[in-house]
Amino acid sequence: MRSSFAALLVLLLLAGPVAAKQPAPTAPPVAEAGDLCTVAYQLTHPGQCPMQGPGGRAEFHHRYELPADLPPLAAFHPDVPSPVLTRSYAKVTTANAPIFASPEDGAAGNVKRSYGKGFIYVSIGKTVDYGGQEYIKINADEYMRREDLSLLDPSQFQGIGFTEQPARPFAWVVRPYFPRLRPDGSVNPGAPKLERYTIVQIYGKERVGDFDWYLVGPDQWVEQRSLGIVEMQSPPEGVTGKWIAVNLYEQTVAAYEGDTLVYATLASSGLGAWPTRPGLFQIYSKLEATKMSGAYAADKSDFYYLEDVPWTMYFDRSIALHGAYWHDGYGFPKSHGCVNLAPKDSRWLYGWAEIGTTVYVYDPSGLTPTDIVPGGGP
Repeated sequence: MRSSFAALLVLLLLAGPVAAKQPAPTAPPVAEAGDLCTVAYQLTHPGQCPMQGPGGRAEFHHRYELPADLPPLAAFHPDVPSPVLTRSYAKVTTANAPIFASPEDGAAGNVKRSYGKGFIYVSIGKTVDYGGQEYIKINADEYMRREDLSLLDPSQFQGIGFTEQPARPFAWVVRPYFPRLRPDGSVNPGAPKLERYTIVQIYGKERVGDFDWYLVGPDQWVEQRSLGIVEMQSPPEGVTGKWIAVNLYEQTVAAYEGDTLVYATLASSGLGAWPTRPGLFQIYSKLEATKMSGAYAADKSDFYYLEDVPWTMYFDRSIALHGAYWHDGYGFPKSHGCVNLAPKDSRWLYGWAEIGTTVYVYDPSGLTPTDIVPGGGP
């Protein structure tokens, strides 16, 4: 018996120490609501932890980490027939400025008539120097003093066509902007300033406070109010062939053939008391140039008179898509209800659209009333 015990003892000594039994691995605990998580846990359990602290920053960056070589938007500026505008224009800068039948009548002080005062723009012709005073011809047998006019240089902005359908939403920058590292965060010191009319693509969206923020490049976030965004749309029910989408919230216009986006640009729709009415309409009249005038305020303080408004297409009573030679504020509401386009855009759209082409006017924010009685105006 003693020899057997000795033999067993020898075997145990030769085998070495016995390893202690280890507990079975357990799954990491699920984060409780409001708990901050470690970076490692949050990266392997996205959406489970608050987006604060080091873990939140790591998850956010991982969610929106973009490659450095992002493909460009497959777009181009389509050719537009030249000249885009067949006339030159000027703003009447003097209230009740006189109009003369000839430069000689101007020198003699013989006034023929006046446009009054308001938002007044005229087509202009040749300049005549008479008696040391410059006169500009505005109509047959009508001249104005050069000093009462400000000559215009219409906007050269133009929208884009596409060589292939966009893979994601895109936008124009409508206010110069320094991109932020995070939504509502500090400026990204390594990102260039985005100038007005720069085109960007949208890679992500986050809501912070009252506004949406959009990711337009690696660690480059832009607040919505500085963008005019185009998202692909399907045709409204029952609409086939060519149709035009007017987004009142984003101030953009997009031309489609069925589901295919063929052209997109910025626009300026109705402002303040004169919003553009949402709805489904058809183009019923096309005019290469037309006069627009009117006043809707009781005191006529909003009087406007615009000669030879180019490339006009009426679709909702007196509301039209048309060229606007008098401003370069596309991407913001500016009109009396019409949809303003840059001259190149209006020329392209005029050649593409037809009588009967559907115009779908909508406001994705729902802020524009739909029971508007359109007054009409540029």
